[in-house]
Amino acid sequence: MASKASNTILKLNKLTKDDEITWETSRFDPISLTGSERMIGNSYTTSVNKKQLRLYKFEYRHYHDEDAYDYIPDFRLEFIDDRGKGEWIFPYERAISDLYDTILYKASGADEFFDSFLS
Repeated sequence: MASKASNTILKLNKLTKDDEITWETSRFDPISLTGSERMIGNSYTTSVNKKQLRLYKFEYRHYHDEDAYDYIPDFRLEFIDDRGKGEWIFPYERAISDLYDTILYKASGADEFFDSFLS
């Protein structure tokens, strides 16, 4: 299962870079956050092969001892239903953060800006 999930993440990133998959800012806030987890920025959704996916960045508390902690950033890619409820979370892969970076780049319109500004 892990290798299929890894390959899926890599393919999603490639297709996103090639503009074959587009992501939109999610209409639903993730409800899969638990405990001290809190979302950072926007979440993004897309539909591929009749499945909806959501990707978002979040942070959670990492305790050093009882009173000392840091917030650690992380990413979550998951299948969601039509109401935005999480159905299944992909296992952690570094490639998920690469996909998130690609989505942010595309959503920002940076390519269009660079082309316009440099012409």
